[in-house]
Amino acid sequence: MLKAVEEPRTRLENSVFGRGADALLDGKGKIRRDHLRRALRLIASADPVTRASLARSTGLTTATTSSLVNELIALGLVVSGEQAESTGGKPGTRVEMNRAFYAVCVVIVRAQSIETVLLDLSGARVLTRDSVHPGGVTPADVAAVTGEIVREFRDRVLAVCLQSPGVTDGSVVRESVLLGWKDVPLAELIAAEADVPVVILNDADGEALTEAAFDDVDGVQRLVLRMGEGIGAAVTIDGRVLPGATNRAGEIGHVAFGGRGAQIRCRCGGLGCIEAVASLTAVLGPDFHDELEPNAVRALLAAEGAGERMLLGAEAVAAALRILSGLTDPHEIVIAGRAPLLGEPFLAAVRAGFATNRPKGTASPPIRFAHDSDPALGPGRLVLGRVLGVSLLRPAGNPGAL
Repeated sequence: MLKAVEEPRTRLENSVFGRGADALLDGKGKIRRDHLRRALRLIASADPVTRASLARSTGLTTATTSSLVNELIALGLVVSGEQAESTGGKPGTRVEMNRAFYAVCVVIVRAQSIETVLLDLSGARVLTRDSVHPGGVTPADVAAVTGEIVREFRDRVLAVCLQSPGVTDGSVVRESVLLGWKDVPLAELIAAEADVPVVILNDADGEALTEAAFDDVDGVQRLVLRMGEGIGAAVTIDGRVLPGATNRAGEIGHVAFGGRGAQIRCRCGGLGCIEAVASLTAVLGPDFHDELEPNAVRALLAAEGAGERMLLGAEAVAAALRILSGLTDPHEIVIAGRAPLLGEPFLAAVRAGFATNRPKGTASPPIRFAHDSDPALGPGRLVLGRVLGVSLLRPAGNPGAL
């Protein structure tokens, strides 16, 4: 468990990982930083790790490896652990990630709530706080909640990643129909409350990055469709989100794909938007919201007419995926958000609809629901990678996913 203490983070800020270090480092300094990052990646991904095993893995001398480990310990990133089992010689001392020191803060914004999470350097949650805003979340709410937790843990928080519905360029929420925001300089508002790096991330992109955390091979291309109160898509290539020329790739919620829902009026004013036909609000009715507990969602699904609306939504989703898959040619398609609560009948209907009238010349990638995992993982990996140059955080039970 993290504790709020006064110990400063000055050493890290003044190190090769500090903000502005690129402009100050010479060639040797950048090589040193690359070695530190490689050592961090190995320490986070393998168990057990000793100085000797790091030297073997990196090809560096024992003296250089020990120097790297000592620097990482001094920066509070790793710690010396117990002795490793002997393999015939003198047993080495394990080197482990320091789970009790630094953390990243992930703020997940929904229409009526804010979930604030601290993840330690192993990817485990060490703190979760929820705040409810029945009248709708405002930018001031987000800045206040984030500022409070960063101030409380002061030098422990390395960075903040805020996940929000809508279009963002990484610092400004350009437009969110769901939240009713337009051109909100959210990173600037949060930075005024907390002096740490801040990244703003679209919710579909965040869930796509969480899925990418499970990849154990390079080069995976994935199409992710996030479904909840709204609908959005994201494409990842080798664990990186394809943003588009204006950071709007995947903004399909208010695109009409035709079909039986073509005359349904959307809250944006348009007709036949996929969000108006296939969002969980469209399927389950106005009582659905993204904060609703799973049992309450299943109760709405059992209501009269919900099954037919679910099939109509699946038809619209399948039509959209046929087009998006033809454009992006992914290895697989993942349906994320709250959609897994619709169950196997929905997934089966999407698969069947996707296979119907599939355009000639296109592939037929597998379609599945997203992993049941911590939604803070992808955003946390992104922002930690921005700070340290290596993501470190990994899904529980999947130590190789870096």
